[in-house]
Amino acid sequence: MDWYCALTEHLLNENNVIAGKDLKAVLCKLEKSIVDLYKNLLQYQMKSICSYYCNQGYIFLRGLLSLDDWDGDLKGVTDTEAIVQNNIAQFFQEETRTFLGKVASHARGMETRLGDIHQTLQEFISSQKDAHRQDIESACRRDLRVIDPQHDIERIEKSKEDLLDDVYKWILDTPQYTAFTNWDNSRSDHPLRRLLWIKGHAGTGKTMLMIGLIRQLSHQPIALSPALSFFFCQGIDTALNNATAVLRSLIWLLLLQQPYLISHLLQRYKDSGAELFRDQNAFIALSEAFRSMLRDPQLSPVYLAVDALDECAQGRSDLIDLISTSLTQSQNVKWLISSRPEVDVLADLKSDALETFIELDTQLLEAPVNIYIDYKLAILKQRKGYNDSVLAEVAYEIRQRAENTYLWVALAFKVLETVHGGYAIKRIREIPPGLSDLYDHMMTRIEEGQMIEPQDCKTVLAVMSLSFRPLSISELSVLTDLLFDVAETAIEMCGSFLTITNGSVNLIHQSAKDYLEKNYESRLHPARTAQGHAEIIR
Repeated sequence: MDWYCALTEHLLNENNVIAGKDLKAVLCKLEKSIVDLYKNLLQYQMKSICSYYCNQGYIFLRGLLSLDDWDGDLKGVTDTEAIVQNNIAQFFQEETRTFLGKVASHARGMETRLGDIHQTLQEFISSQKDAHRQDIESACRRDLRVIDPQHDIERIEKSKEDLLDDVYKWILDTPQYTAFTNWDNSRSDHPLRRLLWIKGHAGTGKTMLMIGLIRQLSHQPIALSPALSFFFCQGIDTALNNATAVLRSLIWLLLLQQPYLISHLLQRYKDSGAELFRDQNAFIALSEAFRSMLRDPQLSPVYLAVDALDECAQGRSDLIDLISTSLTQSQNVKWLISSRPEVDVLADLKSDALETFIELDTQLLEAPVNIYIDYKLAILKQRKGYNDSVLAEVAYEIRQRAENTYLWVALAFKVLETVHGGYAIKRIREIPPGLSDLYDHMMTRIEEGQMIEPQDCKTVLAVMSLSFRPLSISELSVLTDLLFDVAETAIEMCGSFLTITNGSVNLIHQSAKDYLEKNYESRLHPARTAQGHAEIIR
């Protein structure tokens, strides 16, 4: 009886019971069976006590007649006890099942939380990897960059004059340009024209024409516009006159527009670092990466433009070979190239690329140059002495001598800007046609100058012709051993050869550098160029 009391106190205590509808039902059933057991036990004990204190003879007689049915009462207790034990077993089974269910539910909750933690860790690791990759990609692009060609356009324009729409828009109506900008490959009898070579002699406006075309191609609607990557070769700057610089800049701009292509370069960069772009094998490594980019199925159509290919002094043949190879490897690439005619692009192209080739000679067209002459005449009209009669004669003389050369026209008008209109015809007739003869004429005028010693001007020109990059006025003053203001005056007197842009002194055109190098000994310095370098060092 004491054991059942202790068990009941434990089993029926609500603080020890796990919540659950099924378990509460079993518990109610158990409670009822225990109460029944208590009743039977108490009745049996009370009957036993009464029997103990009654007359024993009377008890004996009742026993003979089996009136007390002690066996039946005992059996009732044992049966009730069996029911209680069965209900206890059922209760423990249900409690165990409920407990295990809660354990399983808790385990599933833990599994979910662990899964969330795992996902969070994976996302963190992934974000760290992405951040690390982005850092490497940024470093790769930073080391790859030579110059921003987009800023180069602005610098070139500042060193020249504003680009007139009519000076370049004539090309948009030519069949060559129309064929070049057509990307429809549906007609097999009209293969895509994927290389347009704009050729012309020095000073015929190729660079300004290229600037106009680049802006035209870049301002097309985004949905229809292929990517555009470009570079301006500059023979007067050794950092910008080699095939490696061209390829680095083309790839750099291409990666800004199609960033996923950097995957073709990244592993090489991880292995070699910035030296990948600088050592003597840089062009070979970059060519391999570039060809791999062209084979990428995700590559979007792209125009690649290179101005003044003739000014690419190092690796030009390798660059042309790469251009030729690229035309056979991808239909998504088109090349726009300008150069002087002496760079025979056609001869260097592989046979497979010839059918995609078209050329356009800028010097055959008079109308654009005449538009430029009219523009300069309108400016000149504002100066003293330039009435309609004088302007008409000036226009005639310039058109007779210009030979469709923009640079000649620009230099001629630069002379006229310093002259009263009454002397304009005399001065313009003194200027010979052709750039080389014009430079000779300008050099003669420098030699006849009175403001400073002509030899000081020649020293400035000699240093600039030997320089591998543009110089500041201060640097030029030191290298020529001239006072700052004397050097500044010499630059002004050499305005037909030199220009100042943002404080940097540069030769006005590649043709000016060619002339000075060709006539170095006869017009600038009797010693050879090697002696000129030695004197600068001293």
